[in-house]
Amino acid sequence: MLKVYIASSFKNIHAVRLLAKSMRQMGYEILDWTLKATPPEGLNAAKRREWMDTDHGGEVFSFCAESCKQADFIIYLGTSGQDAGVEVGIAYGLQKPVLGIRGPLESAGLMLYGACTCWVEHIEHAEQILQEIIGYKKENCSCSGEALQASSVSLQAQKILLNL
Repeated sequence: MLKVYIASSFKNIHAVRLLAKSMRQMGYEILDWTLKATPPEGLNAAKRREWMDTDHGGEVFSFCAESCKQADFIIYLGTSGQDAGVEVGIAYGLQKPVLGIRGPLESAGLMLYGACTCWVEHIEHAEQILQEIIGYKKENCSCSGEALQASSVSLQAQKILLNL
């Protein structure tokens, strides 16, 4: 089973959870930060932000940093801020593939754009690529360039598979 971490902003928590649910149904293991990054009930918006920014002893930070190390690959779900950019940087530094999903009206910038292995414009396209990746891995143990070129998986899926 492939382990995946979804790097995104807290403001995208609903989209992250929906993507994670879809990926679990495909057969992925999700290293899910949303389970840890849920503020206590009853806080107003300012207090929720303070809770997220202070991270109560580093629990969320530690989980996210360790998950970037443990994951087979990372998904960047934009539009996101500096935290997701750092997570993509960790993945890039560890030579892990990153599938970037550009947010609406997002211009990723030079560093974020270059750190992602490939980019898509829509989450539906990302789900198609994720289905190809998991399907290929279930049927093949080799991710060699020759084997991938002979397969029917897309170029984006090939880029991720070659870097696993």
